Amino acid sequence: MTTIPITLLFADGVTRQLSATSGERLLDVAASAGLSLLTDCSNGQCGTCVGSCVSGSLELDEYDSSVLADDEREEGAVLCCVARIYEPVILELPYDSSEASATEAPTQTGRVHSVRRVAEETVRLEVDVEAPVDFLPGQYVRLKPEGRQEWRSYSMANGSGETRLVFYVRIVEGGAFSSWLSDEPAVGTSIEVSAPRGSFFLRADDRPRLFVAGGTGLAPFLAMLRAIGSGKYLAAPTHLLIGVRTGEHLFAKDEIAALQREFPALNVRYAAESCAPDGCHLGYGTDLIGQMTVDPKTQVYLCGPPPMVEAGREAMAKAGLRKSDALCERFA
Repeated sequence: MTTIPITLLFADGVTRQLSATSGERLLDVAASAGLSLLTDCSNGQCGTCVGSCVSGSLELDEYDSSVLADDEREEGAVLCCVARIYEPVILELPYDSSEASATEAPTQTGRVHSVRRVAEETVRLEVDVEAPVDFLPGQYVRLKPEGRQEWRSYSMANGSGETRLVFYVRIVEGGAFSSWLSDEPAVGTSIEVSAPRGSFFLRADDRPRLFVAGGTGLAPFLAMLRAIGSGKYLAAPTHLLIGVRTGEHLFAKDEIAALQREFPALNVRYAAESCAPDGCHLGYGTDLIGQMTVDPKTQVYLCGPPPMVEAGREAMAKAGLRKSDALCERFA
């Protein structure tokens, strides 16, 4: 019997992957997995169970239209209590996983494969794990080195379903994870790896895409571009804007060039605030948005420090795009 994948994204970043058969009720699928999704009336009369379908669609049994208006339905809102599964779907829920009695998938122990400085303040960390990590392109995992207490979150730059995870880590003076990396952990050093998390991921639609990366915020876009190049996602026209502090902070240019050969519809531009090399804009990456002719249907993805993300949101609004069409991932 063919099963249909379902992804639930909780507000605290926890992701749960479920499987359903065609026509099965969402609540029943969740219950079989040990989840009790928030609901009250259970027949579409109260709105307690509302969620947002961000990929795919759910069929709804009869419900009170005053609880879920047509325009909200068109924008992806669904009532989980009357939802049935007929196709793969990704559903965002506006509450933490603990409220659904959800337990995060277990961690696994990885081993350091390599640590290599690739640019000013940037290290490429590769970690081998036994079980392949399936994730939505753009998601992250939490890492905890052996003997340390602190967890840190980093987005994968590799493709989903692999056993070698690739991370680009900014070295921050005094940072707990940075200090561990600066000590050059030996090959084979163990490091705990969580299950994938996060709602910043590539949407499966045909809209033009604008990716804007600040520094190591490039990592999730590399995973997204690998997914597009592999044919798992529609190769819609895509612009990638990369902003860094100086030309010495640029990294992964050969990797990006290889992705461009796989994905000819990808246009890439670089920006550096100082010491910009030839062909690189002198200034901020978000400056480049105003220099583009942008399709009004464009979906914008912004990943970087909070000031960069906010500058990107302002720039896209000036370019005639709706701020609501921005998916954002902010990190310190």
